Amino acid sequence: MGDVLRLPGVRSLFAANCLGRLPMGALGLLLILQTHELTGSFASGGLVAASYTVALGLSHPALARWVDRAGQTVVLRSGAVVSAAAMAGFALLTADTGVPVLMGCAALAGAAQPPVGACMRSLWPVLAPAADLRHAAYALEGAAMEVVYILGPVAIVGGIGAWSLEAALVACGATVLVGDVLFSLHPASRNWRSPESARHPAGALRGPGVRVLLGVFALCGLAVGAVEVAVPATLEPLGREKLTGLLLGLWGLGSLVASLAVARAGAADDPPRRLTVLLIAWGATHAALALAVGPLSLGGLLLLAGAAISPTLVYANAMLDYLAPPGTLTEAFTWTTAGLTGGMSAGAALAGVLAEHASPAVAFAALGGGGVLAAVLVRATARSALRPVVTV
Repeated sequence: MGDVLRLPGVRSLFAANCLGRLPMGALGLLLILQTHELTGSFASGGLVAASYTVALGLSHPALARWVDRAGQTVVLRSGAVVSAAAMAGFALLTADTGVPVLMGCAALAGAAQPPVGACMRSLWPVLAPAADLRHAAYALEGAAMEVVYILGPVAIVGGIGAWSLEAALVACGATVLVGDVLFSLHPASRNWRSPESARHPAGALRGPGVRVLLGVFALCGLAVGAVEVAVPATLEPLGREKLTGLLLGLWGLGSLVASLAVARAGAADDPPRRLTVLLIAWGATHAALALAVGPLSLGGLLLLAGAAISPTLVYANAMLDYLAPPGTLTEAFTWTTAGLTGGMSAGAALAGVLAEHASPAVAFAALGGGGVLAAVLVRATARSALRPVVTV
């Protein structure tokens, strides 16, 4: 991974990208906690967080298609301003605000938020054209994003949020604005243009492998959404709700350690087979969170579950290099993100209901195993849709 950071211009570009994505690990949780603070309901918190993630998932493919056709600059700058303003606006809402208004404000923050992660991934084939170097770049990104997911809950939720949830929401908006604008000012982003290709109404989704990976990420997202709701719901009766950010940081730490191992493992000779194994691990370890009996055991199980996340994302994203139709790579990355965020929104909403009417453990068990179903899907399509795309 050190070789990647030594590439010309990569350090400053990558640092700005990480800053713009810093709220990713914190914003969904902040929306849940702030809504619970205003309404007293975790179910309402799940709906508000779902509004954000659904809007994010629906808007990113459209914004990324715009990026593929017009470049990154205008999308990054205009979207960052609107999204940051919506996050700050949410912090100003009061206890007499209705849940639909909370959902609308959260949805605006998600709908306008630029696909800066997909923009970074679309630059790797240019910045790191060699296959081994590009695999190292994806592993570096996976490691960095887990640092983001650790810093987000710990620094923003556990640090700023422990003092003021409103200040934490404003901090999220500020990092999106500054990070995305700095990224858009970098020459690599400013000068990037997608390869020319015939325009098609389906865009990246005309690639069957992209459609399969969208479904895979949606099934995995069920567990992520469940964790963000069921962890604070588990801790609240114990009077330990303030440990939420720390425990989710352990979840990210497990993924970070695993991403370092992925960088050493190298590219897979049989990517669908490697992905199938990782998805089984994702489903089994997240379902096992139902076995937690207190903060200590929950933290240990989250550490274990996190170890399945980054390797899965690294190998799946690498497959898009050959599955995405030409000229649609940025959009293709957002479709997998859309699948993940769509699954997260469904998982958060369902987990809120299950946590209130059954128990957080039921939410973990019912939704955590989506990765196993995703593994079945990958296995079934390994010799068809997940073969390299052939263009004519």
